[in-house]
Amino acid sequence: MRHTRQSMNFPELDIRDYDYHLPEENIAQFPPEKRGGSKILLAHQQPFSIVGFNELKHHIPKNALLIFNETKVIPARLIFNKSTGARIEIFLLQPEKNTDYQLALSSKQSCSWNVLIGNAAKWKSGDLSIGFQITDNTKGILTARRTSDNTVLFSWNADIEFSEVLSLLARVPLPPYIRRDTVMEDRDRYQTVFARNEGSVAAPTAGLHFTTEQLNELNQNGIMQIALTLHVGLGTFRPVKGNIADHEMHTEPFFVSSEQLNQLTENADRPWIVVGTTTLRALESLYIFAEKIKSGESTASAEFNIAQWDKWNSGNTLSRNEAFGILKQLNAGKNIGLFGNTSLFITKGKPVKTADYLITNFHQPQSTLLMLVDAFASEHWQKAYEFAIQNQMRFLSYGDACLFKNRFL
Repeated sequence: MRHTRQSMNFPELDIRDYDYHLPEENIAQFPPEKRGGSKILLAHQQPFSIVGFNELKHHIPKNALLIFNETKVIPARLIFNKSTGARIEIFLLQPEKNTDYQLALSSKQSCSWNVLIGNAAKWKSGDLSIGFQITDNTKGILTARRTSDNTVLFSWNADIEFSEVLSLLARVPLPPYIRRDTVMEDRDRYQTVFARNEGSVAAPTAGLHFTTEQLNELNQNGIMQIALTLHVGLGTFRPVKGNIADHEMHTEPFFVSSEQLNQLTENADRPWIVVGTTTLRALESLYIFAEKIKSGESTASAEFNIAQWDKWNSGNTLSRNEAFGILKQLNAGKNIGLFGNTSLFITKGKPVKTADYLITNFHQPQSTLLMLVDAFASEHWQKAYEFAIQNQMRFLSYGDACLFKNRFL
C-alpha cells in the first residue's frame, strides 16, 4: 500500500544532498578481530576525535539510559540445487499473512514465508529439496514448494522446529555490500551479544560493537540499560531513488514489554542514549502513538500501526515524560506491553524526541538511514563522514561506529 503525504510543510529534500563517495576499501568485509575492537567517531561536538569503542563510558553522561534493540538475526538464506544444476537461493523475508515470527519459527512440519527468490526463472514448477543431518543417526529433508511469485511453503520430515531447520541448513544473511561467502564466524559476529527475539534478516549493527564485559562495566558505572525489539527487514538496504517524498518506506514489526515500557517511563528524565537507527525508529514510533492517543486519532489499544509520514502529521508537542506516561497508563493492568508495525520515515525538519545521543554505524549513500542521521545530528553528517574516511575508519555493517548528539538539545 502506498503512503499518502498529507503534510503541506514537508521540506523539499534533494537526494543529491545525501550522496557521497564511499571508497571500496572503507567498506568493512569482516568484523574486527575481536568483538569490541572497533573504533567510535565522537561526532557530537567539534573538533571530531576517534577513540576505541571500549572507551565509550568516558564520553557519555554518567546517569544515562542506554537503549538497544534485542532482535535476533535468523539464518535467512537457503540454497537449493536443482537436478539440472541450477542454483536457487530462497531468502526469507517474513512469515506469510503476518503470522507472528515466534509462531512461524516454532512451527513443526510446515510453514509458509514471503521470500525473495534468486534465479527464479529457473524454478517455474516442481519442488526443491535438500537433505540435512540432525544427529549422527538421524537425517531430515526440507522441501520447498513455490505457491506464488514471492511465497514458498516449506515442509520437513523431522519432529523439529523450523528455527532448528534453519540453524542446520541456512546461511547468515550478510548485506549485499559484503562481497564474500559467509563463514562460520559470521554466525556469532553478525549477532549482538544481547540478541534474544528471533525475526530479523539484518543485524542492528550499532549493537555489534558491545561486549558482555563492556555492558557490565557500563552498568557498574551507573549506565542503566533497557531493550526493545524491532525486527529489521531487508528494506533497510534499499536506497532512495528519485524524489525523496515519493520513496515508499518498508514496514517493520516491533514490540516493547510491559516491564520495558515501565522502565522507559520511570527513566524518561535521564539522558537517553539510543543504540542504532532501528531502536530510534521504534522509540519515535511509540512517541507518535502516544500523540495519537492524546489527540483521539488512535484508540487505546495495545496494537497499532505507524505510517510513513506520521511524524509530519503530528504535533511533536508532548514531552518525553508525557508521551511515555500515556503509554504506561494505557498498559496499566494489562501487562501485555505494546506491539505494532512501523514504516516511519524520519527526515530533517521535525525534532527527534526520544534520544539525546545516538550511537550508529556509518550508512550507505542515498539511504533512509543517512537521512535519519541528518534529522538527528547536531553536527553535519557530511563533515563527520569526510573526517572518518580521511582517517581510514571502517564503514557499514561490520565497520566502526559514531556518536551523535540531538540537534534540538
